[in-house]
Amino acid sequence: MPLNPEIRDYCREALPAVSRTFALGIELLREPLRDEIGVAYLICRILDTIEDTTELPADARAAMLVNFAETIGDPHNWPMLAADVEKMFADPALAGSDHELCRNTTRVLRAYYEFRPGARQAMHTSIVEMANGMAETVRREMRGEGLRLDDEEDLKRYCYYVAGTVGKLLCNEWALDRKSITPEIKAALDERAINFGLGLQVTNIIKGVTDDIGRGVAYVPSKLFKAAGIDLQTLLDDPTDPRGREVVAGLAEMTLLWLDEALEYTVTIPASERDIRLFCALPLVFAVRTLARALKTTDVFSEEVLKITRDEVKAIHAEVDAAISDDTALRAIHQRERAEVVAQIEAARTAAGS
Repeated sequence: MPLNPEIRDYCREALPAVSRTFALGIELLREPLRDEIGVAYLICRILDTIEDTTELPADARAAMLVNFAETIGDPHNWPMLAADVEKMFADPALAGSDHELCRNTTRVLRAYYEFRPGARQAMHTSIVEMANGMAETVRREMRGEGLRLDDEEDLKRYCYYVAGTVGKLLCNEWALDRKSITPEIKAALDERAINFGLGLQVTNIIKGVTDDIGRGVAYVPSKLFKAAGIDLQTLLDDPTDPRGREVVAGLAEMTLLWLDEALEYTVTIPASERDIRLFCALPLVFAVRTLARALKTTDVFSEEVLKITRDEVKAIHAEVDAAISDDTALRAIHQRERAEVVAQIEAARTAAGS
């Protein structure tokens, strides 16, 4: 059943306001995946905003996330859940697209409940797992531990809840909608779905470090700062310190392995499913390009410096679109972008050691 036009239009307009990159890929999907994946992303963004809004009390945020997990599957009580989220974000001082999205939770969840039952079932487990995992992250604040990560395992655990779960959700949606995604292909996708999400999420972390630290949050593992002989505050005070590039190099090195898995995830999708392949391949190329940019600049955590230009987006889109059905061509694009990251990692470590 098609979505109510007013609800559909709101969700489609809200999407690029909270994520230009993912909106580009989602808009390429054929119906009903376009709106189903779009709304699923908006729900995830609402959860992420509840977790991230440190201006609100941690206990209230944790309780709301648990309530979300318990209520999202309830066809009778979800309107009360939506109203509670909107009330939490009613203060106009909470400005920005993400907070505005939370003030429209009713519209987003109404769209969710207009979907075919199979789609809600495909999304439900991941949404619940994400909400509960984010609640545990907020509880770290309540215990006085802060939103700070220690090492790679800590980073993987955090990224699993905010992005690995999305990888699993996508696999369920592909299999639901496309006959070409056989049980065998879905099993192969499931093996790489989590790493697909992890690689993209770590790239987002690199882009958002400065904003995160302003909220008292540090997602870059402290172990990487110790290995480079610097702390985050020193780097923020002097972004040109070459040890900053060494921190990013350590993060990029682990992220590349996950992005390699994301490539294999993408080429596992049958070549006939051009729209799904494009949805996966575009953010993958954007992510590897962003890693290279992060390593080339002295201002390593500047979101403005790391932002891919509109002209670059158009060029990447055209190249990937032309190659999307050709595994060899897709691998060549990935390898070219990857080689630039590896070269920059080596340059960063040489500069730090000189």
